Amino acid sequence: MNKLETLTELLVNELTDFESNVHRLENSLEKAENLKVKFDLAPVQNFIKQLDSFQKTENSNRNEYVDRLSRKLKQAKIYPKWAVVTFISALIISFGGILYAYAQNLSVAGKEKEAYNQGLEAYGNYMNGFFEENPKSHAAFKNWKKNQ
Repeated sequence: MNKLETLTELLVNELTDFESNVHRLENSLEKAENLKVKFDLAPVQNFIKQLDSFQKTENSNRNEYVDRLSRKLKQAKIYPKWAVVTFISALIISFGGILYAYAQNLSVAGKEKEAYNQGLEAYGNYMNGFFEENPKSHAAFKNWKKNQ
């Protein structure tokens, strides 16, 4: 029985230790439930204010950029006005130059025909005058023409 008494005694000691530990745990839980924890939110609120001001400045910067971009897109054109005016002027000048050259060519062709006809007339007058001055040459020329 000696062993049984020792075991019983150990068991009783363990139970009393367990009971005291449970009682201590209950006291700790009550203290934890009654404990009020206060959080210091001042640094977090300052950080939130900084983030809010940063967000406002970024939003205003973004809105200004979008407005500026939309104004530029409204004013944007494929080619600048001066380049379009220069191109159209060059086309008009080129077209005018082509028309002028064509008109000159037509007038030159008419003048060439007129000069050719005047040359034939002058040649005929010269030959008639030569043959009037030299009737023998005229007879030789007629003879030569017949043989050809």
